[in-house]
Amino acid sequence: MADDAAPPLPDIVDRVDERALTLTLYNVDVPRSVLQDIQSYFAVQSVDLRRAATDDGIPRNFVVLHDDSEYLAASSLKSLYRVVRPDSPLIDVSAPEEIEYPELFRHIDQSVFTDYGRDRMVVASREIESSAHQLGGTLHAGFQRLSNLRPQYRFYERLAAAGVDTHIYGRPNWTVPTDAHTIHAYEDDEITDTWFVVLDAKSDDDKRALLAEERDDNQFYGFWTFNAAIVDTILARLNAFPATGPA
Repeated sequence: MADDAAPPLPDIVDRVDERALTLTLYNVDVPRSVLQDIQSYFAVQSVDLRRAATDDGIPRNFVVLHDDSEYLAASSLKSLYRVVRPDSPLIDVSAPEEIEYPELFRHIDQSVFTDYGRDRMVVASREIESSAHQLGGTLHAGFQRLSNLRPQYRFYERLAAAGVDTHIYGRPNWTVPTDAHTIHAYEDDEITDTWFVVLDAKSDDDKRALLAEERDDNQFYGFWTFNAAIVDTILARLNAFPATGPA
């Protein structure tokens, strides 16, 4: 089954070249609990968090992402917090068109994270799922166990109905009650111990992926990337696990 042209998924996690970025919060006047939530979110990523103020103190509550001295993106603190708060509404969203994901997160490329729980993994996956809905293409989603699709069943049905070619991976412990998805049911540890969402888009500029390994119970170590070469490496490895069921 192994594909000699691509390393196993856990090895891809270990080999990614980490990119360290800086996120600066300007003119902040929000409750301390909000700042603690933001700090907690980025503490397990390769993103340094800083606070600063402009000379005139305006605009209030905005954030800037940069790579050394290179500006990458900006966002309001409010839209950032909507994603990173522990009870983010993105966890339970049921329709792809309802996802609001700040452009800033699309610039956190090859950021390595540690100790992500399942809720954070769901939120991180939303950017790629939303992009699939907007851009089309083929979406490969690893759920570890097929039964983990249940809470997101309606969401993925809408993706398929919108024309996204959806491929679902996981241990065969549940029968997916539709033929709208291509099923890849495997007992292999490589599938059951990893979480991935990979968009194979028509344009290299639109390809993106999230890949993580569960190294402890409900603790994931991994990264997300917009680097087409890395995405293609992940896709090449997934070719080692051909479809076992519809569509």
